Amino acid sequence: MKSFYVSLLLLLSLLIGCSKDDITSPTDSAFDNASASNGGIMYDKFWSVESDFDQANVNLAKFNASADFFRCKQCHGWDLLGNTGAYVSRGPKTTRPNVSGVNLFQSAQTKTAQELFDAMKKTTGRRDISNDLSTYNPSTNNSAGDQMPNYSQLLTDSQIWDLVKFMKEGVLDVTLLYDATVTGTYPTGSFSISNVGKDGNATSGKTYYTAECASCHGVDGKLIALEGMSAGKFTRKKGNEVQHKIKFGQLGSAMSGHFDITISEMKNLYKALADTTSFPD
Repeated sequence: MKSFYVSLLLLLSLLIGCSKDDITSPTDSAFDNASASNGGIMYDKFWSVESDFDQANVNLAKFNASADFFRCKQCHGWDLLGNTGAYVSRGPKTTRPNVSGVNLFQSAQTKTAQELFDAMKKTTGRRDISNDLSTYNPSTNNSAGDQMPNYSQLLTDSQIWDLVKFMKEGVLDVTLLYDATVTGTYPTGSFSISNVGKDGNATSGKTYYTAECASCHGVDGKLIALEGMSAGKFTRKKGNEVQHKIKFGQLGSAMSGHFDITISEMKNLYKALADTTSFPD
């Protein structure tokens, strides 16, 4: 009997000494095990080969036929600022929906991981996979197409957690990379950037470029045309997009992501690419 009481007291002391913070919940575990790198790839195109999405998925043809209705970046922008950022002029077409008015970057900073997960997992008010997107017209029939997809039909919980991890830990704050000027309102506004690289170090940035980028893009950034532009001009014009492609890769190409690049390294690289002499148009 004495040994029983000793065991009981020991158990009680362990329970009392175990604080709430010491207990790991299933939610904490799911978030901790998630991949921000894969989430960044999925944000671009969740069904890509690079994200290890099942290429035998029955909906793959629909995703490819109506890609902009499923890609996160289409509605929220590469900068996650929606229609108040770089996509202030990206109006809808029959092949792409309106850009969201939600500042996803801010939401990711203010909401908990669980709140973000629940929002993505939500089914009410979401677009069913069966919707015929070929009937979408931004002027006469935009309700279903502008709704967020019902991701509970499309993604596993693990994949959704990867997206949450990306939003919480993988996103770069573009305001640290350049100054943006947004005039007007969506969808007829305009966007431009200046002070590219801000307080970055151009010398360090050029060293990084030489080591990581020059073999493909050339020493002056002109070896590969990016929408008809050099690497320098593309960065100076589309700095909102470049940062994501550098960190998470250009899907469908040999350019893989530099997942561990820091905000300082990105600023340095941007600062170097701002130099029109070393990296001409």
